[in-house]
Amino acid sequence: MNKAKLQARLAAELQILREELLSGHYPPLPARRVYIPKSKGKQRPLGIPTLRDRLVQRAMLMAMEPIWESDFHTLSYGFRPERSVHHAIRTVKLQLTDCGETLGRWVIEGDLSSYFDTVHHRLLMKAVRRRISDSRFMVLLWKTIKAGHIDVGLFRAASEGVPQGGVISPLLSNIMLNEFDQYLHKSYLSVKARKDRWYWNNSIQRGRSTAVRENWQWKPAVAYCRYADDFVLIIKGSKAQAEAIREECRSVLEDSLKLRLNMNKTKITHVNDGFIFLGHRIIRKRSRYGDMRVVSTIPHDKARNFAASLTALLSGNDSESKIDMAEVLNRKLKGWATFYQFIDFKAKVFSYIDRVVFWKLAHWLARKYRIGIASLMRWWCKSPKPGQSKTWVLFGKTNNGKLNGEILGLPQLEWKKINETF
Repeated sequence: MNKAKLQARLAAELQILREELLSGHYPPLPARRVYIPKSKGKQRPLGIPTLRDRLVQRAMLMAMEPIWESDFHTLSYGFRPERSVHHAIRTVKLQLTDCGETLGRWVIEGDLSSYFDTVHHRLLMKAVRRRISDSRFMVLLWKTIKAGHIDVGLFRAASEGVPQGGVISPLLSNIMLNEFDQYLHKSYLSVKARKDRWYWNNSIQRGRSTAVRENWQWKPAVAYCRYADDFVLIIKGSKAQAEAIREECRSVLEDSLKLRLNMNKTKITHVNDGFIFLGHRIIRKRSRYGDMRVVSTIPHDKARNFAASLTALLSGNDSESKIDMAEVLNRKLKGWATFYQFIDFKAKVFSYIDRVVFWKLAHWLARKYRIGIASLMRWWCKSPKPGQSKTWVLFGKTNNGKLNGEILGLPQLEWKKINETF
């Protein structure tokens, strides 16, 4: 059933769904497996449920989410209200701030191997059962995660994992890893940490002979932040202590949750060398004023890969309407710039992307209309408003025949659409 048919008889379908759910005879159908490209030529599998299953999963999510929102750890981000990538990056930067007890030295970059595909079904149900006792709901949830998927026309049963793309899958993934969050909270985040070095040095000078022994009785100070299946642990201690904590995390994940920590990607990095978290490079460096400052920047490979994708888009597609091409570019640029809107030192990278798009679009227009770039710039390179930098201001029709106008925003990836009728 497609979306149009469902909307045409929505009331009747909802009544049928209600009766099936109340009787316990609702059958979740296998999801449709699709693949989307990842970096380095890899593909990410997604499981797209049917429309009826999406409606049911949305209702389940509305019932479950308020319960677990009160249980989830405050340092858990991702797939939660008001807990986006930007909130997680801000938390990590605050944890690394050079201010006494919160000073971190070593960072464990946690990476789980194929997390969504390896969630243990019975352990997940055990975690859900702690908060939900309704037997009919539990049976429906069990049927949902066991529905499997169809890949290239073949049915694949689900022995483990929750499909990425399901409405309820993000919540289930957070429920599973909440066990790991609570373990770290009890073991490290809520315990008394080592005293500050300045405090103990002065204690030694005052003649406290037991100061060193007392100091090493405390566990190292640990800060933690998790976004979905990516997490970082910031250790105020030695590298050996960081390695011991990483091994402890591996053991807990494998023994208690049946999840595997990718030890090749779970690196231990000094904060002054920088590390990657959620597509941001976070590093602590000394400013020109002499103080230590935590900054987040765009990784070089992210900027290069994004510029390469735009170049590839403008290397062909000569039959595309110039208005449609400008709209596609603006959508990509706006999404990318919104993701990196709060980073430090963004002007240089954003200006680089601006230049790439400006000149690649110029060459694309020149090939499409077989006109020299100098002539094109006289016609279509203008200032949208007095005092603004010149950019491409394009007029014409879309491939659907709609009259439109589009501005390719420059500088600094600022876009707008021409609010006129042509």
